[in-house]
Amino acid sequence: MTFATAYLEIEKEDAHEHIMESVEGLRSKTVDDSIEYRNASGMLLAILSETDDVSGANTKLRYQISVIAPFLAHGRVKAEEIRAAVDEYRVEG
Repeated sequence: MTFATAYLEIEKEDAHEHIMESVEGLRSKTVDDSIEYRNASGMLLAILSETDDVSGANTKLRYQISVIAPFLAHGRVKAEEIRAAVDEYRVEG
């Protein structure tokens, strides 16, 4: 799997709430200081974490953009839904 990164101006907890309200069928789990998003079958779709790497960004979202097999393509679609849920808060990285 390949992941892309989006930097967000909102806080991690606010981004998490927005994602969970906007995207159906997600499971989330806190791992260390990050939040992992998985589909019902357990596929990792995205990871949300705090960042200070980019000016104006409080949060970093890493989301799936490609998969290793065609039968896993639904994961990429769901990851795009996660990104779209917080796209309005995106800042250039």
